[in-house]
Amino acid sequence: MGIFEEKTYQVKCSGLSNEGQGVARIESDREKENGLKVFVDDLLPGEVAKIRITSREKNLAHGEKVETITASANRVVPVCAEFNKCGGCQIQHADYACQLKMKEDMVRSCLYRIGHIPLSDLASVSESILGAPDQFFYRNNVQYPIEYSHAKKSVNIGLYEKKSHKIVEHAKCYLVHPSAEVIRGVAQIYFSDHSRANIAKYLRHLIVRVGIFSKEMMVILVCSRPVKLDAEDFVKTSEKAMSEAQIGMHISSIWTQETKERAKKGFSDVWTNVWGKPYIHEFLEHRVFRISPDAFFQVNSKQTINLYNKVKEYLRHDGALPRLLVDLYCGTGSIGIFCSSVCHHLVGIESVESAVIDARANATANYLENAEFFCGKAEDYDFGAMMPDAVVIDPPRKGCDEKLLRELLHLAPTRIVYVSCNPSTLARDLHRLFQIQEEGSVRYGISRICPVDMFPNTSHVETVVLLSRGK
Repeated sequence: MGIFEEKTYQVKCSGLSNEGQGVARIESDREKENGLKVFVDDLLPGEVAKIRITSREKNLAHGEKVETITASANRVVPVCAEFNKCGGCQIQHADYACQLKMKEDMVRSCLYRIGHIPLSDLASVSESILGAPDQFFYRNNVQYPIEYSHAKKSVNIGLYEKKSHKIVEHAKCYLVHPSAEVIRGVAQIYFSDHSRANIAKYLRHLIVRVGIFSKEMMVILVCSRPVKLDAEDFVKTSEKAMSEAQIGMHISSIWTQETKERAKKGFSDVWTNVWGKPYIHEFLEHRVFRISPDAFFQVNSKQTINLYNKVKEYLRHDGALPRLLVDLYCGTGSIGIFCSSVCHHLVGIESVESAVIDARANATANYLENAEFFCGKAEDYDFGAMMPDAVVIDPPRKGCDEKLLRELLHLAPTRIVYVSCNPSTLARDLHRLFQIQEEGSVRYGISRICPVDMFPNTSHVETVVLLSRGK
């Protein structure tokens, strides 16, 4: 019970946070909370509601909605019955047009507040957000937590409730590809059989990776100890279930990942390919990509094509094709290989060794003779006398190391394309870059910005930014 929960305040939601909560300010001249920013679940921009404060920090608070006074015309009934419990979706209660606008506003707000970029400048370079072709059943990668009951000797496999580690009972998830949900259902029954308790009690997560276009699937069982799985029987059971569900997919690979709940010093995960091939494939237009179990690949295959085409467009923005394109944080090489037709030579840098192996295999599979991939951290890599015309960076959510930003200014390509999955760290990195460049003679400015909705019904958004030298 919070100490602030008895008093209510009437507020109007002004926007959406990065976590999908409504953002409002308390406006009352008679209250000491006047001007206090409050984050509230289930509140859409423009809505007026009565709220109760549940927790408070120095300059902000969190609250819960008590009563809706004026509902948004964009509010819809979520298709998922567990939306209010499950932590997988944040904005399924808004229609898609509203979702897209909220994400555009979020990107603009971060670049203005954190990046200190004037709104007039943003307006002149911003493009409309690219909406996704599918709002549901688009995820090609999902990680389900597994909960084992010692009393029942059975497992529960699902998704976590919001802000908890409690698994939500749900009939189906509307974000993941239906084949993954079939595997989840099979695994729940299969490992709840008492004869398999010696396996089930060590299972921690079920990961399913899907080639939306290739129709290949990979199943990964994350466990705390080595397990002996009758993979042939599991595949046979799963294929039968997918046939009955009329889903034209097939399992190509099964792995176990032995990990420790609390990592011991010197212990690293043990990966074992227990059945089938060690990888699956995915097609993106005219390119084919090999995906290993621990390699990064975009979670929305159809929208990835639109994202990468936008990167390709920005790389040839001034009409001149790059002689040398450097792809940093390249993963399996998907961006660079997809865009290889607009450059003369491609170099990719990635810190995960298995991803580099995949990238090299992908270059060979796509008959590229102008591509090289190297293993190393982007911020520590010795570029030597390399003089790229263009650089693509697609860092993790934490963004770029300042050391890398300085190296980019040293390399001084004519254009930099920054692909970001986190508007906050994107804005921070751009601000840092513009501050650092004041120390030297190389200058970059923003030529284009395009948000891309890779994650419908969630608060996440991808953004592509073109930085041009001399702007």
